[in-house]
Formats: sequence, structure tokens, C-alpha cells
Amino acid sequence: MENKLTTVQQLPLGELMNMAKAFAESGMFADTKSAAQAIVKIQAGQEIGIPPFASMTGIHIIQGKPTIGAGLIASRVKGSGKYDYKVIQQDETKCSIDFYQSKEKIGNSTFTIEDAKKAGTKNIDKFPKNMLFARAISNGVKWYCPDVFSGPIYVPEEMPDVEPPKVEDVPHTEVYNESDIRDVVLSIAECGDLETLGSFYKGLPVDLQKHETVKGAAAAKKLEFTNPA
Repeated sequence: MENKLTTVQQLPLGELMNMAKAFAESGMFADTKSAAQAIVKIQAGQEIGIPPFASMTGIHIIQGKPTIGAGLIASRVKGSGKYDYKVIQQDETKCSIDFYQSKEKIGNSTFTIEDAKKAGTKNIDKFPKNMLFARAISNGVKWYCPDVFSGPIYVPEEMPDVEPPKVEDVPHTEVYNESDIRDVVLSIAECGDLETLGSFYKGLPVDLQKHETVKGAAAAKKLEFTNPA
């Protein structure tokens, strides 16, 4: 199998600043309100081999570390041309993933609900299947195919004690707190195609559909599917 792992070309400073300004002013990225924030996400992506748009939609900076959505991690493994994975079990109690190199199994990564409870992971009752998959795929990449990325990676679920950064000027309902909104946004990021995204979004309560952060995340994900790089 051909090795398709590539590095992302470093952008010239002027081009980087113009791109960051356009991303910030587009209003499509709810967690990015300034060009400086966009530059940080794009630069973090460049250092681990992720192109700018994917960095804007899939990277969140927590405690100074770039955290990446599990869907983006999984797509990089599948698209590497060197590695692959197969989900053996995925339910609300356990996620087990086998990893392969050139069709040869090189290891297994399993994460259970018991592991999540021991780690003190918050909100495991809301989206347990997604959370377990995120931890299993992240651990497996670290253990068996770290060269998919150019540096260490983390998923947001690995930082359970960190509250998501507050987004200014975003109205919040009285029913849903920031952790609830973050869980929905992470689930949107995990949608693998436009149909899944539409079904998930339509299944949300109306007030969640109208929440600016959720709307922004859904719009960005839709654009990712309709206008691939």
C-alpha cells in the first residue's frame, strides 16, 4: 500500500494573516472571534499536518494544547494510505478498534465506560458512544500510528476537567449550559456525511437548533461536505 502521509506546507506570514482574518470575519466559526485566535488554530494544524480549513473546524485549543475531533483523527488514519482501522465493537459501554498497517493487524485500542468513569470524564451519560470512540481512536493513533500526525494529539474528551472557553456575544438558553452545547458541537464534528449531519441536526430540540454556536458548527460542517478541499 502506497504511503500517502504528507506534510502541510507552512504558509507565508502575510497569507496566513489574510486567511485568518477571513476565517474570523466569516462568522462561521463560533469559537473564533478574532484573527489572532484563527492564526493559533491554523498554526497548530500546520505543526501536526492538518490544512487550514480542517484546522478551523476540527481543532480546539485547550490548556495550550491543540485538541482534535475524533472524526478528523479517523479520517487522517483512513486517508494516510499506510494505516487503517476497523471498529470491532461500539456501543454505550465499550469501543474496541483494531489498527492495521498494510493489511496486517498491529494492535487494538479499547476504551470502556468503566475507563471513562475512572478517568473522571464529564457528561459520559449524554453521548457515550461518541466519547468512547474518541478515546479509543486517539489512544490507538498514539500507540500504533503516531506518524499520521507531526506531533502529539489529544481529543477534547481527554481533558475532562477543563471547561470549554466562553464565546462572547453568544446567547445561551436557560436550559442548556456550556457543557451541553460543547457536547452537541462535538457530535456535529463526528458526523461522517451530509445525510448524517442533517438527521442529527433535525433531531435536536428547536432551541438547540437556533443556538448560534450550534448553528455555526452545523454550517461549517455542511460547508466541509459541500465544498471539500
